[in-house]
Amino acid sequence: MTFTLSHPLVRLIAGFVVWSVAFIVLYAAQALGCAYDWGDWHRPILWLLYLLAIAPLVWLALPGNSHDHQGTLSTAALWANRAALLAAILVFLPVSFVSLCT
Repeated sequence: MTFTLSHPLVRLIAGFVVWSVAFIVLYAAQALGCAYDWGDWHRPILWLLYLLAIAPLVWLALPGNSHDHQGTLSTAALWANRAALLAAILVFLPVSFVSLCT
């Protein structure tokens, strides 16, 4: 049995797996930028990482990417991915405007 991204069970967890990896990478980059004084490059790097994190979540949240539109698991996967996208926007957006280092 092979699991592909079109399988509803894989799609069910995909959004929050992407979210958790993006969370680790984004906040690690924030801490490393402060520790190593990246200066003027710090915020643009964080913005780039933010956009790179949002892009696959937007793709997962679109309804046309699932091959099985009929099943309950596909519907749950779609809404779970939309929740992951909303969580990413709310949690990662402060990168754009809060002070980076104290």
